[in-house]
Amino acid sequence: MPESGGSTTTGPGAPAAAGIVPGDGAVPGDGAVPADGAVPADGGAVAGASPAGSGLVVPRQRSPRRPATGYNPALDGLRALAVLAVLGFHMNVLTGGFLGVDVFFVLSGFLITGLLLAERDRTGSVSLGRFYARRAFRLLPAFGVFVAIGAVLVVAVKTRADQWDFLDNAVTSLLYVNNYYRVFRPESGGAWFGHTWSLSLEEQFYLLWPVVLILLCRRPAARRRLPVILTAAAAGVFLWREVLIALGAQDPRIYFGLDTRADALLVGCGLAAWGWLGTLLPASHGPRDARLTRFASAMRLAAFGARTSLVAGRILVVAGPAALAALAVLAVVVPEPGHGITAMDLGGFTGVALLAGIVIVSVDRRRDGPLAVVLGWAPLSWFGRISYAFYLWHFPVAGTVRDKLGGRLDTAAQVLIAIVLSTALAAASYYLVERPVQRRRPRWVASPAGQAAPVRRPDTAAVNLMG
Repeated sequence: MPESGGSTTTGPGAPAAAGIVPGDGAVPGDGAVPADGAVPADGGAVAGASPAGSGLVVPRQRSPRRPATGYNPALDGLRALAVLAVLGFHMNVLTGGFLGVDVFFVLSGFLITGLLLAERDRTGSVSLGRFYARRAFRLLPAFGVFVAIGAVLVVAVKTRADQWDFLDNAVTSLLYVNNYYRVFRPESGGAWFGHTWSLSLEEQFYLLWPVVLILLCRRPAARRRLPVILTAAAAGVFLWREVLIALGAQDPRIYFGLDTRADALLVGCGLAAWGWLGTLLPASHGPRDARLTRFASAMRLAAFGARTSLVAGRILVVAGPAALAALAVLAVVVPEPGHGITAMDLGGFTGVALLAGIVIVSVDRRRDGPLAVVLGWAPLSWFGRISYAFYLWHFPVAGTVRDKLGGRLDTAAQVLIAIVLSTALAAASYYLVERPVQRRRPRWVASPAGQAAPVRRPDTAAVNLMG
């Protein structure tokens, strides 16, 4: 794996540790959109409600406890664990810590898709200009400071070759094409940019995904089948990755490519769409729908759905911790990438994404569960809120600590110092750069949370995911 900082390397041709935007979804002040894409716990009809015009009265039952919508600190707590795993990987104590990036990918897809769906539902549209502007205001200020400080240091203490490498990676990172630059130069990145390839991968995805989502949701049939479409897309990425491997593609091409790593993002998007679709009530708009509604009433499917939801909620309370435990084991036992095609390339990354999805759904739908309570612990969720800056700064800090202190302190002390230094830099970035920029950004950038959604046509109201 390319060097994490300083002059230490772990072999040419290896992908750098995974990195992503850990703090991209729930940005304080980003409008009144729930930060986590949360949906009611049961994902079904509201007890005692009747779908318009159906004549069906849903029996009022004891429904499972619903978590509050809005900001979910447990998701920030999960973010914190993921970014700490990546730091552990760069400190050579967790060989599989790079899998924290897959958790970030799934969480990011879940959050961003939930925000896009909610905006469209409230306002009748998604403003691409506002979306891209919010991304820029969220990501570029901290990243710009990170690059500027690195430029000063590299000019002051590095060789001319290092300076040119820094320039190449700075330009490709700021243009968000560094992942494909690393396909051709996998050993590049140096002490400063070895982790920014995945920031590029994610932004490439979000350059395309909002447009695709808008186009899909213009068709009622596609809106109704959005989770299925996204599941198929994730499966397609998995199959495409296997085809490339069978054709002889090398590890850097598989590891750094958007087309080979987007399955984790799509898993998160699919979970958000699935949860959102589950909150919509059925409606009757024609004879066929009326017949189906009467059949459902006769079979008491509404009551069955409520009981199923209650059981599913109980399963999530157990499944979430089990999936998180499995991720922790993988972070310890999975070998580091960069040594050819491994089991992770042959389906392992998709499996990790599914495990991360189980954890996310568990803490989102069962916010009263033990896992959500633990991950929502205030210090852990605060750490998650500064995790974007932590991710940026941990990479050069980890490399410097290893290079300068590796022969004088034991591993535990090195890790502790790296965490403290990275946290201090991240907190400074968060409070001195990121939050002031968010407070001062133009009003037009904010998501139009206060606008009322337009009156929907009867033929689309029940199935309209996006407005």
